[in-house]
Amino acid sequence: MRETVGAQRIEMFSVVGLTLDDVSSGSLPHVHLVKTLDSRLTKSNFRYAERILVYTTIETDTQGLVARTKYRQQGQFLVFLYFNDAAVEACKEIGIPLRILDRIDECDLPSRRATVVERPYLAPVSK
Repeated sequence: MRETVGAQRIEMFSVVGLTLDDVSSGSLPHVHLVKTLDSRLTKSNFRYAERILVYTTIETDTQGLVARTKYRQQGQFLVFLYFNDAAVEACKEIGIPLRILDRIDECDLPSRRATVVERPYLAPVSK
C-alpha cells in the first residue's frame, strides 16, 4: 500500500528473512515468483498490473549485519529480501509463503541494495 505524505507517495516494503536452511534447500520465494511470472508471459488469461520489486542487501555492506541484529529475536537469518506490496500480493496469489519480519517505508530500505526482481506483475484476469 502506498501512503501519501505531502505530495510524495511512499511505497511500503515487507522485510522477508531467509535462514541457512531456506537457502540451502532452495526455498527461495523470489526465484519461485520469477518462474511463475515467466510462465505467465505466454498465457492470455493474465493482465499487467503493478510493478514488482524485490531488493536485497549487498553482501559487502554492513546493512545485512544491522538487519541480522535488528531481527535476531525472530530467528537466525542469512539473507534479507525487501518485497514491495505488489510482490507480496503476487506471492499470496501464487501460494508462495513469505516469512515477513517487518514492514518498512521505502526511505528505510538499505541505501546500498541490489535489485533481485523488477518486472510487471502478471495478475489473473477477473472473471
